[in-house]
Amino acid sequence: MDLKRSYFTVASNSMQPTLNSGDKITVDPVDIGDIVSGMGVVYKVDDRMIVHRVVKKEGFILITAGDSLRKYDNPIHVYDVIGKVKGLKTKKVLSKSLRFFRAVKRKLF
Repeated sequence: MDLKRSYFTVASNSMQPTLNSGDKITVDPVDIGDIVSGMGVVYKVDDRMIVHRVVKKEGFILITAGDSLRKYDNPIHVYDVIGKVKGLKTKKVLSKSLRFFRAVKRKLF
């Protein structure tokens, strides 16, 4: 993990309404022991950087999801985390069914 502050531009709307495409975010380093459910993190998958919220932490494995997505991401290892999003408020993680209904509502209206 890089031990300095990083800056990114959000490329998608998967974290709406918290973050929108084009938003600038500051990412601070985070110790793996400090990663908790509800925290916004940036992690690397293949050659892409993704900013999503931690839904669940089981040992060294994290389950993440975008705030506006109805399903969880594939599990990642804590060592894939680049850092935590600075200033992103922790919010209650929604259940899969509630996430699904929110996504359907967005599509209909």
